[in-house]
Amino acid sequence: MSSQHKIPGSCWRAMIEGAFYANSVRKTNMKELYSLAVKQPEVVTTSEPFFAPERFGLPADARILVSNDGGIVGRTARARLLVRELKEDRDRFQSLLGEAVYALNRREGLWLEGVVGLHPDFMVKAHLLSPVTDAKNMLDWGINFSPWMKPWSELYEKSRPLDEPDIMVIADPEWRHPDFPNGLVIIDEAQNCIAILGLRYFGERKKGTLTLAWTIGVRQNMVACHGGIKKIGDKPPVAVFGLSGSGKSTITNSHDHEGMLNEDEKVTVIHDDAFLIDLENNFTVAIEPSLFDKTDAVKFDDPDIKYFYSVQNLGVTTLPDGRRKLVASDIRNPNGRCLKARDMFNHADFCERPGAVIWLQKDPSLPPICKANQTALAVAMGSLSTMRAKGVENVSAKELAKLVIEPFANPFRVHPLKVDCHQFKKLFKLGTCCYIMNTHAFGLPGKQVDIPKELSLAIVTELVREKIKWKPWREFPGLLIPQNGNELFGKNFDRKYKPKKDREYLDFLRDRMQDRITYLSNKRDIEHDMESAFIDPLVAARTVIDNILNPI
Repeated sequence: MSSQHKIPGSCWRAMIEGAFYANSVRKTNMKELYSLAVKQPEVVTTSEPFFAPERFGLPADARILVSNDGGIVGRTARARLLVRELKEDRDRFQSLLGEAVYALNRREGLWLEGVVGLHPDFMVKAHLLSPVTDAKNMLDWGINFSPWMKPWSELYEKSRPLDEPDIMVIADPEWRHPDFPNGLVIIDEAQNCIAILGLRYFGERKKGTLTLAWTIGVRQNMVACHGGIKKIGDKPPVAVFGLSGSGKSTITNSHDHEGMLNEDEKVTVIHDDAFLIDLENNFTVAIEPSLFDKTDAVKFDDPDIKYFYSVQNLGVTTLPDGRRKLVASDIRNPNGRCLKARDMFNHADFCERPGAVIWLQKDPSLPPICKANQTALAVAMGSLSTMRAKGVENVSAKELAKLVIEPFANPFRVHPLKVDCHQFKKLFKLGTCCYIMNTHAFGLPGKQVDIPKELSLAIVTELVREKIKWKPWREFPGLLIPQNGNELFGKNFDRKYKPKKDREYLDFLRDRMQDRITYLSNKRDIEHDMESAFIDPLVAARTVIDNILNPI
């Protein structure tokens, strides 16, 4: 909790906070927001029951509401603006924000209070201001975080004071400006405030709030994590980090690993999207009580729908009996989403520090599993990768082969990347092990062998059981590979997935290493946000391959 009232320390904070106190603004609650959202013109009320509506003070007969956002059904990263990076344009954007606040305050506005963080040592009060016409997004924000009501308000009052100002978010989806047709997001992370302008998608509000929560956590000597974390039995927790489509949620939320777990290996899920690791007090805390998940794998009349609270960008159909049912599976559009309860599996709000960090990669040059035995290399391999989607981007075959990299799978980070590097370095030095899992396919282009999710789950199972025996990967110093893969994962494991030593494969591996080196070097040399210590292990590994390919 915040220890005391904080006087605004910047013009950005003063403008954003001041917007909450206009005569046009009044405080609201979840019950009112639901009643307003039901009447919102573009919202669809389905016949699907809202899961546990009493949890949020809603009517017992509350239904799942659908909001569809038009042509934009995902985040708009290019709209983001960090005020600490502004130079000569500072006055211009201050004026833009001032005009945006004026326009917002000329309409009826609603103020919703909530709590971010689910551990008594990390709870921050948060505030959202939006026009009354955006009630559905406000309702979803309250569901995703913890609205200011029991039990969360009582927990907050008993929580550890933090020397931080409250999080303050204003969001106006009706804002328009000819210079910013894709919207504008103004972030002052030092003052815990954000303005989300011209963007309808709920994920902008969720990730904007998380961005500030992660930044607060880092200032409290925590590790900001965009990933999943779970416990299996009485073993130390496993943290899983990966870009979209890498299997992060599949691995985190699997309750039995496709039947591979024993009765005494009960899974407890903490969260599959956002958490913080306290480096001083040995705890990991979820930031949100709910899950915001894709619905691409949700079938018609899927039993999981009973755990849904709310959905965004999904289709609806009417059955002959008049019931309105959800149509998911990304039939209507890509990136359909739902807010749902963690009640669908055993869960907890926090746990101890993870014993293992798994970097999920979609990098065909890597085998399904490696272990890092050098701290700096463990951090460097947190440059998580994926492959470009063929047909989605108009690029050459050479560009298609290159990795797309996002450090620690967190495109929402606003603090310097070097800070995250050092936080993860501290975590590994405390004894957390680092593993690299390729969940995509292994091998050269045109000759790749798929890595099924069943194999990935089996690998996580054996990692937790500490059954994998390791041997050095000679061509990639600092990484270890399994020496008993056939024994644990089937007799064809080595034939399919053991790294080769021929020139064609080593050239391929070297090119993928170079993708990482180039990316991190640009971060160091152009953005001045990376250190050579986290690049040198990759350069050393590339040099080994160079010497094999071109012996002196």
